[in-house]
Amino acid sequence: MGISIEDQNKLFENVNIVFHSAATVRFDEPLKVAVDMNIIGTKKVIDMSKRMTNLEALVHVSTAYANCDRQHISEVVYNPPVQPEKIIEAVDWIEEDLVKLLTPKVIKHRPNTYTYTKAIAESLVVQECKDKIPCTIVRPSIVGASWREPFPGWIDNFNGPTALFAAIGKGILRTMIGNGNSTADIIPVDIPVNMMIVAGWYTGAKKAKDIKVYNCTTGQINRLTWGMVERFCEESLLKNPLENIFLVPHPKFTNYRMVKFVRHFFEEMIPSYIMDLYLRIIHKKPIFVRLQSRIKKAVETLEFFTSTEWEFTNDNIFFVSNEMNEVDRRIFNIDVKDLHWRSYIEQYCLGTKKYLLKEDMSKVNKCRKELKNLIRLRNIVFSLVIGTIIKMALLRSVSFKKISQFLFRFILTIASKISSMLRVFG
Repeated sequence: MGISIEDQNKLFENVNIVFHSAATVRFDEPLKVAVDMNIIGTKKVIDMSKRMTNLEALVHVSTAYANCDRQHISEVVYNPPVQPEKIIEAVDWIEEDLVKLLTPKVIKHRPNTYTYTKAIAESLVVQECKDKIPCTIVRPSIVGASWREPFPGWIDNFNGPTALFAAIGKGILRTMIGNGNSTADIIPVDIPVNMMIVAGWYTGAKKAKDIKVYNCTTGQINRLTWGMVERFCEESLLKNPLENIFLVPHPKFTNYRMVKFVRHFFEEMIPSYIMDLYLRIIHKKPIFVRLQSRIKKAVETLEFFTSTEWEFTNDNIFFVSNEMNEVDRRIFNIDVKDLHWRSYIEQYCLGTKKYLLKEDMSKVNKCRKELKNLIRLRNIVFSLVIGTIIKMALLRSVSFKKISQFLFRFILTIASKISSMLRVFG
């Protein structure tokens, strides 16, 4: 693990609680790498923990989607898709190219190597720790920006929905597959952090014998849907726009791949080709088409989660919360019932702008003016396109001409009759 013998001895003698959250969270990670980091890495942490003379708790951080091949997910460790030692042995001697070729058959119904290896890692934790060292498992769902701590909207990476918000805000991402009625199980990062501390406390202080699992999720407690994310995100990004936006933010989830294809082609690819042509003309490197390809690949890895519904139980969350006193419940908050989603998404988008994109918040009014100009330009272009289509239809369609002429003559006839009646009564 890259730790010197001297430092290891210090750890063995002085550490009381181990928090194991190290993992590769890339969905497209090669299976060999995912096994090495998420399974073998977990085994190394457990081996070290066993040598700690004062260990009171090992807190293993998994994911709520480790068992995403199930619809109902309880706070238990399920049988793994394969025994840990077998997958470790297999990737060790099989050539990397062959492992890559076999990966879809190996992971079967799971969408990626991340969820597959995390499920196996949970099983490894039970095998290695049960009745040997005090241990617990925390399963966060989709980790997002902070709710309260260290301050609202804080975020330091593009994982989860953060990359989507940034791409939507720039106007680059317009559509993706997703069910607007499905639960968007986003959990603010400060909640899992508090949950890890609480789980470590309970395991050590209460001398827990069993390995408790905590589904750190929001869907069954304070439900957010992808349709709400779509609406709140657009509202926030129109209220506090990003700098140098490409198109007016207007995200749309759809269940239909044909709709996604049409919108992707007309609203993402055509503008990207136009912008790249402009960049070539002014002798600059084209970037937009290549950027769209990268975004498309990233979006496709997330669509499994935006179009599928799961039900998580949270009995252990409620149980451990009741074990805490009032002061601890306030300091180490793990209750999301009071989370106001519209305000949270607004802070999330502001955090993306400020902390990740490093944009100057004093220029928000300037960004708003630029957005208004872009909206005007969009409306002008839209009007011109519609006008051109109608004009072409008028010029080319014989049927349209006949209908127009009939309606015109009919209106003239009615107007003539009304005029005659007015003269009679006059």
